[in-house]
Amino acid sequence: MKNTKTILPVVCLLLASCALVSHIQAKKDMYAETCTKTDNYGTIDAYEVLNIENKTTFKAAEYIDCNDGRNIVVVTWEGVHDKATANLAAQVMTKFFTHFHAAEDVQYLLVPEESAKNIFVYKFEAKVPTRTKISL
Repeated sequence: MKNTKTILPVVCLLLASCALVSHIQAKKDMYAETCTKTDNYGTIDAYEVLNIENKTTFKAAEYIDCNDGRNIVVVTWEGVHDKATANLAAQVMTKFFTHFHAAEDVQYLLVPEESAKNIFVYKFEAKVPTRTKISL
């Protein structure tokens, strides 16, 4: 009886993680079909400031020229989805653009309706500086 009590929660966690991974993979496949994936992708480990032992591995991939004209970056991770990991995901975005688009002025925005548990979708575009004509 004790083994059943131990095994049941473990099986439930495994099933839940399989469902989450398949949901994330389906989202990524959707973008791969409707957009062009660039060579700008990677994995980064992020650590919580208050508890350095808590590490989350994030994956980010850039897709451009989507059917609707957008350019997006998709950030995914496994594990908990809480305020701390959401903040870490935002930091991953900053590092992503600093690394891959260092010379560009890029503006990005989270797309809430496409984001879900353990997947954030950011729409981005290069900002063109506006100049004001001054009459002397």
